[in-house]
Amino acid sequence: MHKPKTNIHYQVSVKSLTGHLFAVKLCITNPDPLGQVLSLPAWIPGSYMIRDFAKNIVTLSAENSTGGMLRVDKLDKQTWRVTPSLETIYIYYDIYAYDLSVRGAYINDEYAFFNGTNMFLAVKGQTELPCSVELLKPNNLKLSHWQVATTMSSENPLSHKFGDYWANNYDQLVDHPVLIGEFDIVPFTTSGVEFELILAGGHQADIARIKKDLTQICQHQIEFFQDEAPISHYQFITLLTDNAFGGLEHISSTALMYSRKDLPSLYQQDKMTEGYQVFLSLCSHEFLHTWHVKRTKPEELFNTSLDKEQYTQQLWIYEGFTSYYDDLSLLRCGLISEQDYLKVMAQNLSRLLRNQGRFKQSITDSSFDAWTKFYKQDEGAINNIVSYYNKGAVLAMCLDLLIKQHSHNKHSLDDLMRFLWTNHGKLNIPTTINTVQEFISDHIDIDLSDFFDLALYTTKELPFTSLLEEFGVNVKLNPRDKLEDKGGIPTTEAFLFDFGAQIKDQDVGVIVLQVTESSAAFNAGLQVKDVIVALNNWQVSNANLKHIINNLTLDQRVDLVILRDKKLKTLSFTAQPVVLDNVYLEIMDEKKCASWLQ
Repeated sequence: MHKPKTNIHYQVSVKSLTGHLFAVKLCITNPDPLGQVLSLPAWIPGSYMIRDFAKNIVTLSAENSTGGMLRVDKLDKQTWRVTPSLETIYIYYDIYAYDLSVRGAYINDEYAFFNGTNMFLAVKGQTELPCSVELLKPNNLKLSHWQVATTMSSENPLSHKFGDYWANNYDQLVDHPVLIGEFDIVPFTTSGVEFELILAGGHQADIARIKKDLTQICQHQIEFFQDEAPISHYQFITLLTDNAFGGLEHISSTALMYSRKDLPSLYQQDKMTEGYQVFLSLCSHEFLHTWHVKRTKPEELFNTSLDKEQYTQQLWIYEGFTSYYDDLSLLRCGLISEQDYLKVMAQNLSRLLRNQGRFKQSITDSSFDAWTKFYKQDEGAINNIVSYYNKGAVLAMCLDLLIKQHSHNKHSLDDLMRFLWTNHGKLNIPTTINTVQEFISDHIDIDLSDFFDLALYTTKELPFTSLLEEFGVNVKLNPRDKLEDKGGIPTTEAFLFDFGAQIKDQDVGVIVLQVTESSAAFNAGLQVKDVIVALNNWQVSNANLKHIINNLTLDQRVDLVILRDKKLKTLSFTAQPVVLDNVYLEIMDEKKCASWLQ
């Protein structure tokens, strides 16, 4: 593959490790004769929040091809106009890069990472044209071993060398994250696609095992769509830290952040730890987005403008369905057991039942308000909003079971996913808010209109209990063993009375992190950031709270002593009936359960 001739060329270098600065030079051969307008995106696709990446531009200047300086006027927070020139112009700017996230730009002494939305100014009027990027190798001899990881087009995509890369247009340019630095490369091939797991940040992981497991996941998902993969090269670009979690999908790669200590070690052999299972689920989730988000997408996110919010009610289809299939894919690959999968689904159900916001916000409203509510959660989020990821996964499970039930196991949600790819993603046709309902009605001949009305536009409970029972799975509701219980396992030594707040140990007492509406803690007047000193005259810690509460009697009123803004206060705490929000799923009929899961 040879570099095309382009009129827009970027040059990127690491200017300062300590100062966390990238230097960018932008060459525009044919600038707008009326004055070239430049802009930087305000958000990055897949992460629905205005982030104002332009705030990280430290300096910006322009000159023409003869070296004459050109005036640059800033039009708004992310837009500039260069004074008219009939010659080639050059834009020079520095980017501050110290946002260690999958959506940002970051430089340390081991690597430099960036997304194009943080780095590349868009040239107004020319965003549909091909553009090229030259990645410069650092001059520092200590960094001579640094390499490049990106799936952007180049003459040798697997070489990991500095030099020239290119894209067909601006949207493609910013859809290829770039990692420069020292990292491990784990190559594998399946179903005609060349994959690379990129690990930066250092680790002691069992690489052979991760490679084997990722190969199975990728092969399964490619085969799931019963079609040739829309990619030939794919990278899992993984930034490892002591404690992190995140993923962001791209057209032929994903940027991940994960805790290095949760990757499998050689001494663990074949043990599937919870941390490793979550890592595989994250990889599964982001890779599935290659079809279901990056190519099949809602009409509101087609040809999107990156300078302002783009609202859609359809995120429950894209993040919700993907959240259902990410762990289901691990089961279908044989990486986890049926009981392992049911544990994860029970945890999803527990999370939903603990979310009082599900009674206030519908899932379509949650999708629409992602920009201002889901991505800007505060201490009241658990009581006021619902997650389109979490409820969307439960909705997808219910829909899968309903389709199987009404079609006598002749059809499933799999058919819908393949239809969306074949008739929308592959053909570059967006989905509407009614695409899912119309497919089920027209192609499977099932009327689920009542379910969709309830699930999408009301805050009523989803019928997961009765549906799971139809497929041989009993939903057991228990109290928690401890406040941080995720659910999924039987309760052994439960709370006998409700508490209703999440806490964290302090040097003295515990600090309140979250208070659930209508709980005993809420009714006592407890607030986030309160420090609980004592309950019923006993000093409180995370370890002894259950013991104190379980020694109360129903409706007993006791003193709850707190520090609020460093002032001592005494609240009245009343022992309330315990809440059954710890879900455990038990297989009662293996054959019926298998008809769902297999």
